[in-house]
Amino acid sequence: MSIQTDRSLHDVVVAGAGPTGLLLAAELAAAGSRPLVIEASTHPSEMPKANGVVGRAAVELRRRGLLNGSRLRVVRPRRFGYGPFTLNLGLLRSPLHILPVPQRRLEEQLELCAVARGVTILRGHELIGFEQDDTHVTVRVSAAGSESELRTRYLVGCDGAHSRVRKHLGIAFPGVTDSSITRIARITIATGAVVRDRRGIDIRGVGWLSLFRPNLTPHGSVTIAPVHAFDPSAPAGLYTVRTHEPRGDTAATDELSTDALRASLRRILGTELPFFDAHAARSVIANSRQAEHYRSGRVFLAGDAAHVFSAGGSALNVGLADAIALAERLAVALHADADLSRLDGYQGERHPAGRRALAVTRVQHALETAGESGDALRGMFEVLLRDRTAARRIAMLMEG
Repeated sequence: MSIQTDRSLHDVVVAGAGPTGLLLAAELAAAGSRPLVIEASTHPSEMPKANGVVGRAAVELRRRGLLNGSRLRVVRPRRFGYGPFTLNLGLLRSPLHILPVPQRRLEEQLELCAVARGVTILRGHELIGFEQDDTHVTVRVSAAGSESELRTRYLVGCDGAHSRVRKHLGIAFPGVTDSSITRIARITIATGAVVRDRRGIDIRGVGWLSLFRPNLTPHGSVTIAPVHAFDPSAPAGLYTVRTHEPRGDTAATDELSTDALRASLRRILGTELPFFDAHAARSVIANSRQAEHYRSGRVFLAGDAAHVFSAGGSALNVGLADAIALAERLAVALHADADLSRLDGYQGERHPAGRRALAVTRVQHALETAGESGDALRGMFEVLLRDRTAARRIAMLMEG
């Protein structure tokens, strides 16, 4: 197979067109650089993922004008979920910022901003390898059955938890894999089967369930939330549902049958949940991991390529903060042709932030654990969270 070589030298090649990669490219372009984004998928994924940005990154998106022209708004909630608990953050000056937005909608907004700033995005282009020397990185790309080479001053892997960039560098990704499995889907429940109040919903044949936080039973937990809460265009009766239970020897699957989802709900709730029209159903096994290093020479890691978390609410915040911090440092290095050692500060700034987020999410995950140990931990936290100062301190850690 012949390999075509692009002789031009790009400032930065970003592998991955998720929120982290798109924000990084947009920030670099705003600083006058010429980033190129390559993405293996030919089209953006329609699979529902995160439902919002929880933390300081939401404020930074607003401050940088990246939400202009959209209807997206950053809010400061009086209450917010942490595992099975609700943090009471007070009426005024909540320390936590939230941007309610489906991840797909956020990606659309960031892509619009990046393209408006002159970023080129090549979809259907898969990174298959790279080599680096003292002056540049040569990136090998496969697209439409042919291979090509790109030359860039820096390469950034924003290519997810299974990052090819990280694996090619041989950077270790230590951590833990959960012994439970989570099944996720969007379901429709007939409006006549649900009575909703401020605290949650009463479902016919099931009983009362909290919204947005895990409902614990001796067999696992169920989390349910109306999609309209983070996507105003969603119809009434559409909910996101998550079950969490021991996985045994069950493997995660990208496609989950409705029967498997019903069986999981039945095992946990002890009864049938009256839903129909399930879609975007899948199962995942949570990991809590962090790359040992975020940089090797002229190659960097950011977002899920650098860290994955065992509980929701932090992944987008930490990844977007990675992008902002790295863009600032790369922009200086590109402008001044600085010594590579000046880029070491990215590791020093973002690795501890990722480590703190791992600790916060691991505790959140542990609070949802069934059994006596989980009961003891929840009992202690219930006492601690009666103190609003403790609740606000946890929220500040989530804020990042």
